[in-house]
Amino acid sequence: MLRHCFKGRLPSIHGIRYIKTLHTPVFRADISSTQQALLEGIKLLDDILNSTSYNKSLLYTGKYNKMPQLITSQNQIQLQHVIREYLDALQINEANNSKKSFDPIQKLGKIGLQLYMNCHDRNLTPVGTTLTRTLMEQYNRYPEKDTLIGIQSSLDRVRVILKQNRLVLKDENSINALVEKLTHTAEDCHIVKRVMEAVDYNLVSDETVRVMKGRKTFDELEVSKGWKFPAGVLDTDEAYLRSIDLNEKKLIDINEEMIVLVYDGTLRDANKILPTINYASKVEKSLLLMVNGDCLGDALTSITINNNKNKRQANKSKTIIIKYNSKANGDLLLQENSDLMNFLRLPKGLGSVYSPEFSSYVPSKISADLYYGKLESAKATTGESLLYNSNWDVPGSENKFLQSTVTLNVGGHSEIEINQRRAHLDNLINSILCEGLSEGFVPGYGVALAKMVPFIYEFKRNEHNMSVRSALDSVIIALGTPLERALQNVYGYNKFEINEILSKTIQDTQFMSANIEVGSERQNLAEMGVLEPWKRLDKCLFSVLSFIKLLASCRTIITQVFEKPKSSSR
Repeated sequence: MLRHCFKGRLPSIHGIRYIKTLHTPVFRADISSTQQALLEGIKLLDDILNSTSYNKSLLYTGKYNKMPQLITSQNQIQLQHVIREYLDALQINEANNSKKSFDPIQKLGKIGLQLYMNCHDRNLTPVGTTLTRTLMEQYNRYPEKDTLIGIQSSLDRVRVILKQNRLVLKDENSINALVEKLTHTAEDCHIVKRVMEAVDYNLVSDETVRVMKGRKTFDELEVSKGWKFPAGVLDTDEAYLRSIDLNEKKLIDINEEMIVLVYDGTLRDANKILPTINYASKVEKSLLLMVNGDCLGDALTSITINNNKNKRQANKSKTIIIKYNSKANGDLLLQENSDLMNFLRLPKGLGSVYSPEFSSYVPSKISADLYYGKLESAKATTGESLLYNSNWDVPGSENKFLQSTVTLNVGGHSEIEINQRRAHLDNLINSILCEGLSEGFVPGYGVALAKMVPFIYEFKRNEHNMSVRSALDSVIIALGTPLERALQNVYGYNKFEINEILSKTIQDTQFMSANIEVGSERQNLAEMGVLEPWKRLDKCLFSVLSFIKLLASCRTIITQVFEKPKSSSR
């Protein structure tokens, strides 16, 4: 039940009645004071992101960490976590302070920041906050449809031009040169180059390289080639999960040769699987049982009992059950997935798939050469499985499930050093390099957006609507602001020097060049390593426009007053 107290009814405006209550204050979004208050939290976030961008860092201690961490705006995952904790703290402070509970600026600023965070999920950048702040202030001055049209059309045009001019790196020398520019130390440069060599300079996914905390003073690299199976260990029976110790370890890691049996259909009868698990126990090898259906009843009970028996007898054999799903395997039926069957080294390929209705024999020691495949090792959780076989070869196949997985164990002389290096290398490899190599790069330091100013000027010259022209002026100012902030943070230039560099950059027609150093000749930003992933910037522009359209479409904002937590009586 909602508890509220009516304070009165506001006059009807445009045929709409408004009700204001104590516990759900209502604000009109088309009022100037409300519009400005919604930007207060974003302004604060903008100041934080710009003060931690490029060569500057934020010193932060989380509520679950004793050691402080240095965080930059380039590490968006950590930064998003920091802002989320900040929002939680605002919520608690508001509940504990009655004055803040009714402060409209405090409440609206928090709402604006929460909406912004949702629009820019996992992509917090100083460019995004700067553009949003500048463009929303322009829209609030002229809250008209034409203003929104001018902002939307210009940002759409910028996105198209950036996509056309992005730089795609393919050759090894160019990628190694970029790594040298992006890394801070020779040690980091060396290990990142080793990682790139291990994946053959082809980062197809942010899951290809896993950056972990090591336990030594030096870095270690583990390379595994295998099949990323889109299903994990059967998790419908707690007794079975306990029999393979998955509840305790959360991960099944078998680094010895395994037996593989592929079962077509639902496995219920114990006599269909008992010969196989008895054979696996005798040879002391684990069994990977892939079921095209489900495993339940007496069969699952027999497997669980056998796992527990082997544990008591110190027999390392255990049965790992995973389920095959055609939709998760590229819409291929089990009988059509010849690549997977060859990878599992089934002796007869698809002919080794056991079907209780059509197969002549029940899989056992006697018919081992007909049904049992091999795996060198496997890792599995309840969500996914990684199956490994070295020297696998599927002629003419480019199966998306076949991939190399690289694990980088980051070393160091202290926990702080390891944490800092791990965060830096993980962000560099799985965010900057992965996104950039797959989709392309654009100039960094805000140069890419500054290069768009002449195109918006041309657009403005052909526009006769004064409201749209005014919006385009605001876009032009916003596009140059990220470069101004970058020059101030990186080089410490004064206002006059920044204006000179900005003017030369805008006039330079070469997309990858700029005069970012006072008194220097034009420089190639690709050779300097001053690049950022195009996809990240494109996503940022899309999110900025989505947020502006969201606020422009709001007419009424309803907030909530939180009650102060009751102290527990002793």
